[in-house]
Amino acid sequence: MKRLKEFINFFVGTVQMDTFFDKWLESKKHLKAQTKRTYVQLINRYLRPVFGKKSVKTITDEDIQRFVNDIQKDLSAKTVHEVYRCLRAVFELAIENKIIERNPCEKTILPQKEKVEAVSLSIEDQEKLENALGESSKALDIAILLALNLGLRLSEVVALRWQDIHFNENIVTVRHSMERIPTGDGSKTVAHLGTPKTQSSQRKIPLEFEFSKCLKEYFQKQTSVQKRPDAFVVGKKDGNSYHGRTIERHFKKRLKELMISETYTFHSLRHSFATRAMESGVVIKVISALLGHSQTATTTDIYLHLSESFIRQEMMKMKDFKRKKRSGSTQVRHAA
Repeated sequence: MKRLKEFINFFVGTVQMDTFFDKWLESKKHLKAQTKRTYVQLINRYLRPVFGKKSVKTITDEDIQRFVNDIQKDLSAKTVHEVYRCLRAVFELAIENKIIERNPCEKTILPQKEKVEAVSLSIEDQEKLENALGESSKALDIAILLALNLGLRLSEVVALRWQDIHFNENIVTVRHSMERIPTGDGSKTVAHLGTPKTQSSQRKIPLEFEFSKCLKEYFQKQTSVQKRPDAFVVGKKDGNSYHGRTIERHFKKRLKELMISETYTFHSLRHSFATRAMESGVVIKVISALLGHSQTATTTDIYLHLSESFIRQEMMKMKDFKRKKRSGSTQVRHAA
């Protein structure tokens, strides 16, 4: 009887938003567990309480705009956009099912997202960190060096295994990322070896000679269990991986010990890799590929933070060019 009622409601247009929230989430089976969990949280926390019991057909453009205006008082513009994208996608599903003819989210005015500038380590701070960790045989120190020298995300550092490092070719293959999947009541999580963020994130990164040497020395100091091809590079004595939070805490501890600003995050290491590559003259397209970005715009907009000394150095090139131009024109006048 309950199913029959739902069936009838569906066709008379009184189906509730809760039904479509569930249908939309069910359609996202291809998503990574962590991404789907984010969608579930956004829907359950922000959308169900407001729209869940309402009929899909009764929700208007004004309802959506009022909702967006309300949540932006307490949420960041980034979160508002994420919630809005979920809601818009759910209405698109309702259109596909011929419940409504147009999306009430079409004309919604959203808050402007603030441009997030990620922080890169200064050259001085980076050198201080590299000098302190260069000969370390601690797995958690190696995690820092992997991000700094290869531009890896934290989830990629945690997931890296010895079989992904090809010393003969001096190549690192990024093929996995580590996800945390909730168990039971959701209060705890377990590690799950998944695929990287996007298809572009699966990539090969050349190993620079000095860092390759550093990794080889670290490998030689590992136990037979830790040297297994399927053992994690940043691994415990049993070969299993560390939790990402443990690595982040260790990074903060190292910053404090070395009297380096604790405003840096672990992700700053990835930003630093991109910035140093740019300062070294590596072209944007190559940097983008090394970082695993599908678009170079992502690389230029978010990850490249040039040091003041580099900017000053580049400005000097302009000054030298102008000086040469003036010198050339003076010589022409004298010749005349």
